[in-house]
Amino acid sequence: MGSSMTKTTLREIRQSLGRYIAILAIVALGVGLFSGLKVTRSAMVKSAQQYFDDTNFYDVRLLSTIGFDTDAARELSRGERILDAQGAISTDALIMDEQGSQNVLKVHSLLDNQNTPVLVHGRMPQSPTECVVDAQAFGEDSIGTILTLSEENDEDTDEMFEQKTFRIVGTVNSPYYANYERGTTSLGNGTIQGFMLIEREAFDCDYDTEIFVRINTGDAQIYTDEYDDAIDSMEDWLEEFAQQKADERYDRLKSEGEQQLVNAKEQLAEEVRQGEGQLYDSKTELDSAKTEIQSSRAQIQSGQIELDNGRNQLNLQEQDLLSQKTDLILKKQEVLSGLDQVAALKNQAQYDASSYAQVLAQEQELKANLLEIESGLNEIEAGLAQIEQSRQELNDQQAQLTDSSMQVDQAQREYDAGYQEYQQGITDLNTSTEDAQEELDDAQDDLDEMEEPDVYVLDRNTNIGYASFDNDSAIVNGIANVFPIFFFLVAALVCITTMNRMVEEQRTQIGVLKALGYSEGVIMGKYLFYSGSAAGLGCLLGFFGGSIIFPFVIWQSYAIMYTMGDILFVFDKKLALISMAASMLCSMGTTYFSCRYELASVPAQLMRPKAPKAGKRILLEYVPILWNQLSFLVKVSIRNVLRYKKRFFMMVVGISGCTALLVTGFGVKDSIADVAGQQFGEIQTYGMSVLMNEDYTQSEWEEVEDYLREETQGYTRAAERSMDVQLEDGTTKSITLVMPENVSQISDYWNLHTEDGTPIAYPEEGQAVLNREFARRNGIEINDVISLSDEDGHELFLRVTGLSENFVYNYLYLTAESWEAQTGEEVEYRSIYINTQGVADEHVLLARLMNFDAVSSVTVNADTLDKFNSMMSSLDYIVLLIIICAGSLAFIVLYNLTNINITERIREIATIKVLGFYPSETASYVFRENIFLTAIGGGAGLLLGKWLHWFVMEQINIDMVSFAQVIRPQSYLYSIALTFVFACIVNLVMFGKLEKINMAESLKSIE
Repeated sequence: MGSSMTKTTLREIRQSLGRYIAILAIVALGVGLFSGLKVTRSAMVKSAQQYFDDTNFYDVRLLSTIGFDTDAARELSRGERILDAQGAISTDALIMDEQGSQNVLKVHSLLDNQNTPVLVHGRMPQSPTECVVDAQAFGEDSIGTILTLSEENDEDTDEMFEQKTFRIVGTVNSPYYANYERGTTSLGNGTIQGFMLIEREAFDCDYDTEIFVRINTGDAQIYTDEYDDAIDSMEDWLEEFAQQKADERYDRLKSEGEQQLVNAKEQLAEEVRQGEGQLYDSKTELDSAKTEIQSSRAQIQSGQIELDNGRNQLNLQEQDLLSQKTDLILKKQEVLSGLDQVAALKNQAQYDASSYAQVLAQEQELKANLLEIESGLNEIEAGLAQIEQSRQELNDQQAQLTDSSMQVDQAQREYDAGYQEYQQGITDLNTSTEDAQEELDDAQDDLDEMEEPDVYVLDRNTNIGYASFDNDSAIVNGIANVFPIFFFLVAALVCITTMNRMVEEQRTQIGVLKALGYSEGVIMGKYLFYSGSAAGLGCLLGFFGGSIIFPFVIWQSYAIMYTMGDILFVFDKKLALISMAASMLCSMGTTYFSCRYELASVPAQLMRPKAPKAGKRILLEYVPILWNQLSFLVKVSIRNVLRYKKRFFMMVVGISGCTALLVTGFGVKDSIADVAGQQFGEIQTYGMSVLMNEDYTQSEWEEVEDYLREETQGYTRAAERSMDVQLEDGTTKSITLVMPENVSQISDYWNLHTEDGTPIAYPEEGQAVLNREFARRNGIEINDVISLSDEDGHELFLRVTGLSENFVYNYLYLTAESWEAQTGEEVEYRSIYINTQGVADEHVLLARLMNFDAVSSVTVNADTLDKFNSMMSSLDYIVLLIIICAGSLAFIVLYNLTNINITERIREIATIKVLGFYPSETASYVFRENIFLTAIGGGAGLLLGKWLHWFVMEQINIDMVSFAQVIRPQSYLYSIALTFVFACIVNLVMFGKLEKINMAESLKSIE
């Protein structure tokens, strides 16, 4: 292109800058959408790749049914292509916080070089008594609190821990849990609330429950066949290694078990021999003691007889002496009486010598008798004293004999106690022997039943967060295949209309250039450069802007489900070339076809004005009743609208697209804004729920029930349990079962209804009601029989009789009879739904309920509602992006077409201005058509927007949340109102151009 032609082209750009910018902007918008949406998947995957690389996320996870010895990981790390292998320990555990609330946490040992957690708050553990916890489940204020291993854990879980209490020192995100899902468990309510990471030393385990492996995959990117092939090529070798190590551990454990069993049997036999020997010695001692006691008792009995005999003899002797003493005393009294008589006789016979001599002889005889009697009495007294002495001796002997008897009684008691101890020893020996033998028999049975280990080689695709991210990040690809096509179509229409009009305007100039000898290629080059440069600049602007804005906004919206750090932007050269080619095709291709027809004409024909298009009657003119009622200016506007078909079609398409995008944007907002409100207001109509401990007693329940009866408006009990639904494609999806204790009351707490609000009857035995969105996503229909199973081996087969509306989580409703009939187990009602209407402060009620020993946790639905609203607010970015794109599209289309309309009709507008039309009347004459076309395009856009909204909502697929495809009436009004607002803004902008039209210049003859 020569310098003069270049100057002409640049002058043309400067003089029609609005038209030039319109092409640039529409191309930038189309390319921005195309490249932005197309590159979003790559940017998200690149960001995930960087996140997983930075955190050393594992490639393969090895499991076996009996674990691995701790040296297996070290040996594996020396393998070819193995970057790192590290053994780990993990288990589910009931953990209790300082308030006494219990939740199930997945407890992992911290690894050195794999699955590195990303610190959010606090610091990492520095001792076995410290831990870091899930940042999605614990806030910064939890740092410093104490977590305790619950006593309700089973013995196996309890024995795995060396430490029982842990202090939280930080919150982290883990690549192992890249999304919100934390899995299910057989503990608690079946849901894992979060994870906890502790030092290896905090476990009391001499083996690894799993081995994480990182493999050298070269430069292979995640989610690619190259990466999958690199992992698949190692799986057979890893499986062989894992099986070998598991078998070695199995053989060793079985050998050690058998040897321990032999040793235990020998030890038991030795203990039995020692016990029997001790019992024999005890029996010998007891027999000897018994003989000695019997001998002592015989001696005591003999001594007692002798004492009794001696005492009897003394008594007889004493009685004899006392009798003699009595006789002597009587004789003494007689002698004394005789002496008294003799004394009287002596006085009488003193004068008679013969009588006196007889009296004296008699007196001497009596005195001799008296002396004899006195001597006898003395002898008797001495005998009695001797008897008393003998009796004292007998008493002393009796005391000694009593002491001996007491000693024998003590010995007898000791013997009895020893004999009872001996008998208890026999019983204890027999019992302990039987118990030990039973344990040995059980151990033998365990050894006999010990199966050879199974091993599992699990790649990243078995990790829920990793696999879900692959599916979720691919969603935008479906949108990228639809939206950009629409925008490129509009861009092509804008370009072809713009360049068509530009070429038609410059027919005379083209004729002059041809007459001056410029070739068709040079002339066409001017217009190709005009449109191509606009499209090229727009492409560059759109490519870089779209590659940054769209991935960033979508990444922010996905942050409600994933924690993977910051977005890394991708600028795809191939995509840039495709975008540039598409832009050039839309601009320069349409320009070529616009110029080709004009350049085929001879210069003389081109320099003559083109004949105006013949006017035609429109359909409305054939309805005089309506046509005659219209004013002249309105008739002109209607004719002009229907006369220029291309402009009509383009404006309707552009405006309808704008309105459709607005409807979609507001519809997405409507669909996500009140999901939680609908769930916890229209479906789960209770205010809070209580989870009881697994082992609560009837008396503890009655205590809670009495409190609920006094403080609440109503309550009902139910069982909630997590199970897996077996799908036809072989996969499983987790779902929560709800089994009410009283079916007649459940409708007061769960409102089961269809999408249109029709109530659903609660299912009978063998039947189930499933939430609608879960059923739709997984191809389940009414009357289908679904299969469910869990980790404990329970299986259920239920016929689906209803599909209920549900938005948050996935639920399946059935009766307790269905569970008990098919599993043979009694339902445990641990969940309580509470009607909190009239409760002044639900959190006060929560605190009081937590004081009951039987209460494990309490959930307030209002808190859950706030949490979900906070999560869903992230999607506002996408809604805002859609509205901005819609507004940009509307403004560009309306501005460009209005500009063309004014340019095409400049002589007409100049004419009506000469005729004396006021500026407002002139503007009304021109812009009335815009408003009319805006109304038609807006109406079409409302219908198109409904379909587009449905399509977009189908792509927003989140397992945890189901969105209602709702567009509120006010959203339609907002969309159409904003469309008219954009049209009015364009009209205001273009009003200045109408004012600048020079009537004299515009009405000059073209020739």
